[in-house]
Amino acid sequence: MYWGSVRFFKHLILSTVALMIIVPTVLAVYFGMENHRSKQLAEEYKKYASESQLPKMEYLTGVDYSEVITVPTFPYQTEYPDMYAERSAFVEEDSEKPVVYLTFDDGPSANTERVLDILKANDIKATFFVVNSDIEAHQYLYKRIVDEGHTLGLHTYSHQYLNIYRSVEDYLADFDKIFTKVYELTGVKPTVFRFPGGSINVYNQQIYFELISEMLRRGFVYYDWNVSSGDAGQTYTSAAIHQTVVNGAMTKDKSIVLMHDSSTKYATADALQSIIDSLKETHEFRPITNSVEPTVFTYEDNQR
Repeated sequence: MYWGSVRFFKHLILSTVALMIIVPTVLAVYFGMENHRSKQLAEEYKKYASESQLPKMEYLTGVDYSEVITVPTFPYQTEYPDMYAERSAFVEEDSEKPVVYLTFDDGPSANTERVLDILKANDIKATFFVVNSDIEAHQYLYKRIVDEGHTLGLHTYSHQYLNIYRSVEDYLADFDKIFTKVYELTGVKPTVFRFPGGSINVYNQQIYFELISEMLRRGFVYYDWNVSSGDAGQTYTSAAIHQTVVNGAMTKDKSIVLMHDSSTKYATADALQSIIDSLKETHEFRPITNSVEPTVFTYEDNQR
């Protein structure tokens, strides 16, 4: 067989056809297994606090929650002994209206102050998933969030995807820094958090299952979202943000809305009052607490 011969091209065609069959089959099996695993994790997560304050939970390792703490499976489980959250059962309060949970990521910044002013004027409580800010003028905002009755959640210290998702150890080290800072500034130990990029994203594909398991073991509750404001991109307007949030909330009984209050998100703060005005008669606004059943992503969600 030589280059350009009929036999060569015959083998080339047969090899190509074989690859076209084998590769999609292998990928389908892999993604199917990943999706099953993440769906299993999501279901376990929704059930993990349903029985009691400290339920016996057979999770990934098949041992009780209490045993995991006293007999660590992985070395990082002995790190940061103060970085635990008080667990709570998921108990949703009744409401005659659809419920909207406004959440703001990546603050505090000057826009956080604007958002807080608007929420205060409308007597609405929201949720802030904060990162570190070294700007002196913003330090008081951590405590203002707490003092005004909002939920202060964590969004990691650095928000650097390539660093925090290198390993479970790297994530925990970063998380402990913001956990400690918030506690020192506010006197409150947060119990809820949001993964940068969501719980399953392109940066944490290799560790998300183990990472989520460890955060659950420590008692923290994470929240993804089911309504995105669209303000994470480069091109957006306050009018577009308003329309996207309102349209999303109108189709759901429970909306966890993703917005941002970092220093560049002026349009989000600009849109907030009009979002409130459009929804306040038909919906109820609430802050997230760790008793609110979370919305969580699956592997399949991440592939869309």
